[in-house]
Amino acid sequence: MLEPSEHFRLIPSHEIMNRGIEDRKDARTGQTYKRPSGTSICVGVFEDTQTGEHWIGKVGNIGTAQETLLEACKEKVANDIYGYYGIRVPRLRICRLPIIGEDYIHEYFQEQCDTTHAYYVMSRWLDRFKPYGYLPQFKGGEQHQLIIEGQCLNEKGLGHILAVGHWLNDVDVLNTGGKNIGYQIQTDANNQLYALSCKIDPGCSFYGFDDIKNAPEPVTISNLRLGTTAEMISFDQLPKQTQREYHLTLIQILNTDDKTLNSFFPSEAREAIGEKTIKQWVRCLDERREAMKTVHQTTLKSLHPQEETNKTNTQQLPDYLQRLHAYAQFQYETEVREKAAFYIDMDVSPSCSNDVREPLQLSLTSFLKSESERVLLLLGASGSGKSLTTQLFEMKLWKAYLKDQNQPIPIRIELKQFSNKTVGQCVLNNLLDNYHYSHEYLCKLQKHDIICILDGYDEIADQTKVNLIETFFKSMKDKVKGSNEKWNVKFLISCRDNYYQGLESTLFHAKQKSHTVKIRYLCPILPKHQIEYLMQYRSKNAHKNLPDYSTILKDDNKSLSELLCNPLL
Repeated sequence: MLEPSEHFRLIPSHEIMNRGIEDRKDARTGQTYKRPSGTSICVGVFEDTQTGEHWIGKVGNIGTAQETLLEACKEKVANDIYGYYGIRVPRLRICRLPIIGEDYIHEYFQEQCDTTHAYYVMSRWLDRFKPYGYLPQFKGGEQHQLIIEGQCLNEKGLGHILAVGHWLNDVDVLNTGGKNIGYQIQTDANNQLYALSCKIDPGCSFYGFDDIKNAPEPVTISNLRLGTTAEMISFDQLPKQTQREYHLTLIQILNTDDKTLNSFFPSEAREAIGEKTIKQWVRCLDERREAMKTVHQTTLKSLHPQEETNKTNTQQLPDYLQRLHAYAQFQYETEVREKAAFYIDMDVSPSCSNDVREPLQLSLTSFLKSESERVLLLLGASGSGKSLTTQLFEMKLWKAYLKDQNQPIPIRIELKQFSNKTVGQCVLNNLLDNYHYSHEYLCKLQKHDIICILDGYDEIADQTKVNLIETFFKSMKDKVKGSNEKWNVKFLISCRDNYYQGLESTLFHAKQKSHTVKIRYLCPILPKHQIEYLMQYRSKNAHKNLPDYSTILKDDNKSLSELLCNPLL
C-alpha cells in the first residue's frame, strides 16, 4: 500500500504545460480533458521515476503525519472497494512526501503539526476522464443521459457507483458540484457512443462509522445523499436503468462473505486505522447492507432468478480474480444481457468462401483444448457479431472457471481504446490501470492459464499494425521481473475480414515460439437461423404486436434476408 518516496518526482508547473499534461484532446470525440483540480490543501502532478507515468498527488487536510496517513488509508480502502465491484476508479498509492504549496502551508504544518512531510494519496491519471462538473437532477425516466459537447449520450454505471457509495456511507459520493464523479466516452458493440461513469475521490466514505454510539442509522437507507451539502433524494427519482444497476450491485454486496469483507482492510490499513475501528467499520457495513436488503427486498426478488439467488463461487475468488470477474459481469449486465436474448449460435468457416461450415461453439472448444493452437483469429464483416461473440465467450469462460478452477481465466480488451503508442502494452496497461494490479497480483495471475480476448484489431487508432502476441510477452517479462514462471496464454483476436486481407501473417506469431494460428470466418446466417432470430425478437416484444416474420421471409423478402445476414448493423 505504501510506496517509497524516491519513486515520485514533483513536476514543476512550467513542465506541466510543456508536456501537455494540463489539457488532453481525445482524437475520437474531439473533447478536451483538463487536469483535475480540487480543494485539497496540497496537490501536485508527480512523475513515477520508474515508469514515467503521471500521478495526481494530494493531501486532503492539515494534520500530523499519522493523521494524514489515516485519511489516505481510508480513501485507499474505499477506492479499492469501489473497484472490487467492477466500478472504474483510478489506481491509488500512498507515499510520504514533502509538503508542497504556498509558504503559509509549510509554516502551518511545521508549527501546528511539527512535520515537513505528509502522506499523499497518489492517483494514477485516468485517461480520457472528465468530471461531471454539476450535480445531476434526477426526475425518473428510463435512462440517465449526459449532455456532452452538445451531444446527448446515454450514461452507464452510475447505479453501480451509488450502490457502493450508499453502502460505504460516502456522503460526498457525487459532490454537490459533481467533482467526485466523471465519465469516459466508450463505444458499445454497435459502435454507439455512451458515457461510462467513473468514481474518484471517495474520501468521505465511512462517514460516522468511527463513533459506535452515533453510527449511521439504517433507517436512512431509503434515501440517497449525493453530496455533503446536497439534499437527500428518493431512490424512486433515479432513472429505471440506474435503479437496476444499483440492485445488481447490491446483490453482489449481499453475496460478499465475511472473509472477503475483512480482506478489504489489509495489514497496513489496519495498523494506521486501528483494529478496534476496523471492527466497528465492518460491523457498520454488515448492518447497512442488511438494511439496504430490507428496503429493496421486493425488487431483488423480482429480478432474474439467477441474479437474485446467484450465490456462486464468486465469493471464493481471490481479490485479483474478483476484480476481473466483477468488471466482466458489469459489462455483461450493461451491454450484453439484452442482446444475448436474441443471440443465435453462429457457424464459422476456415475460408472466406464459407464452403465448409462448423458451429462456432465447437470451433472455440477445440481451440481451448488444442496444444498447438495458441492464436484464434475470428474474422467477419462489420455487424456480423464479432464483439458480441467475444463478450459471450468471456462470460462462458468465467462460468466454466467458477465450476472448475483448472479452466482458463479470460481477459477481454477492446483495442479501439488504444493508440499506436499504447496498444503494444494493452494487456499490461489494462491490468494496471483498470484492475489496479500490483506486482504480486501479476505473479499470481501468471500461475493460471489465460485467454486474452482482443476485440477489434482493425479499430486500433491510426490502423496501427502491431504484433500483440510478441508485445504481450515482452511487456510482461519487463514488468514481472524475477519470476521463473512462464505465461501460459492463448489469444482470440477479432478483426474485420476485409482489413485482415492486407495484413502480414507474421503479425500473429511470436518469435521463438512454436504455435499454430487458427483462422475462422463468421458465416452469414442461414435462412432457418434468420427465422429463429426474428421469432425470438417477436416473442420478447409481444407487446408491440409485431408481424409473423416467418411468413414474410417465406414470401422471399430479399431485402430483409440481406439485412439479417449482418443483424447487428
